[in-house]
Amino acid sequence: MKGIFNIHRIDFVLLGSTLILSGMGIMVIRSATAGGRFSGYPGRQAYWLAIALVAYFIGYFVDRRHLQRGAYSFYWVIFAVLVGLAVAGKWIGGVQRWIYAGGLTFQPSELAKLALILALARYFSGRKSSPPYGLEEILIPLLMVAGFAIPVAIQPDLGTAMFLVLISGVVILFLGVRWSTLIVLVVGAAAAAPSLFFILKDYQRDRILNFFSPGRDPLGTGYHVVQSKIAIGSGGLFGKGFQQGTQSQLRFIPEQHTDFIVSVLAEEFGFAGVLLMLGLLLFLTLYPFSYIEFTKTRFSVIVVVGITSAFALQAAINIAMAAGVLPVVGLPLPLLSYGGSSLVTTFLGFGIIAGYKRRR
Repeated sequence: MKGIFNIHRIDFVLLGSTLILSGMGIMVIRSATAGGRFSGYPGRQAYWLAIALVAYFIGYFVDRRHLQRGAYSFYWVIFAVLVGLAVAGKWIGGVQRWIYAGGLTFQPSELAKLALILALARYFSGRKSSPPYGLEEILIPLLMVAGFAIPVAIQPDLGTAMFLVLISGVVILFLGVRWSTLIVLVVGAAAAAPSLFFILKDYQRDRILNFFSPGRDPLGTGYHVVQSKIAIGSGGLFGKGFQQGTQSQLRFIPEQHTDFIVSVLAEEFGFAGVLLMLGLLLFLTLYPFSYIEFTKTRFSVIVVVGITSAFALQAAINIAMAAGVLPVVGLPLPLLSYGGSSLVTTFLGFGIIAGYKRRR
């Protein structure tokens, strides 16, 4: 027991990197909210960071046998919460995604990402058949994904719903599927896409149309991306300085402390600041894969790959969204965007990964 809680076993490289990025996030949030109605958000983010640290060590010290055994229970708890949001969720900004408690709001769909990875890992680790898998063998995982994606899409949060599908796709492709199965899934998705487009809400359709035609509505539905690209381009090599960005300080960038926080960072710290951020994000994408050598079960390998891939994909999608390379989907930039739900879930995930090295 003493060895398990030995501080020398803690990987301060991984923990330190997450703390550095989180600290950068609080600094940029401070600039993005200075003098406005959200000026108290940097302090709230620091409070969430303290909670996230607790979550990190919960994930770090949790018994791996309990983690695997409880994967399905965790899934069903989150499923019940997501369904319950339709009745008792807190409405913010016209959507019903949050639980309100103790003066704080929490978004359960963030935990759904981690719960889905653990449930998929539990399922595939218990399969006696070897990959590549056929359609009949991935039917249950597809139902698991739908169980989360559908209630999240209803909130509505189409970006997170699609991201849940993307995470599961990465896990399944990592394990291996038959070419015939992959073709059926791709063709089915392509056939369903036109129908799904017409059941989207107006603002969701506008985001897609604006992506294909950036100049379609620059002062309306395309305003976010236009202002974001102006901010990124105006930062130059070293930026305009902390709290000196015109786009950010004059509040031209909507949601600049959440979805478009990279625009504020780029304007105030320039290419050098973005390069530092990208370097840290890349490190936190590649370094956790080194933990695979400490894993002893198929479950743990899938967990490490799933959590790390989810972090990398979400970061890439957010940055591409802010640069106008992808449609706006409302995914925060992990560790940097304001939001306690994302911060706590990210730290919890990294804590789970780090725990495998503890038992080497």
